[in-house]
Amino acid sequence: MRTFEVFLNGERLCVAGIDGDGVLSAILTSVRVKARDELGLAVGGFVSATREQVNWTRVDLKVGDEVRVRILESASADEPETRERPDPEHDLERQKNYVRDMAKKLGWTLTEGPNSEGPAWFAISQ
Repeated sequence: MRTFEVFLNGERLCVAGIDGDGVLSAILTSVRVKARDELGLAVGGFVSATREQVNWTRVDLKVGDEVRVRILESASADEPETRERPDPEHDLERQKNYVRDMAKKLGWTLTEGPNSEGPAWFAISQ
């Protein structure tokens, strides 16, 4: 499998890898907006087979830090620090809240139907 061996200031943080289909990422972020001034590193990904979001490390950085990523082919990787599987009920509620928020933003009237024994329904009027 393809892996990322990630170092911060010469110290190895992790070897991240996803066996099979998925997405592997090492992201450096700099945010300077008004009172926020942040630097960070996140190593994570997405496992297609299980639809899991996985994270190996997330660290704050400072100016002068050195981040090094070696791209390797390896038979193994470190276990992720976290794994998050999708929650269909939570996802449905999040989607409903998005529709409610957008209807409000657009000035629409949203009427919701009952959800006993069947799917909820929405009616939108302008």
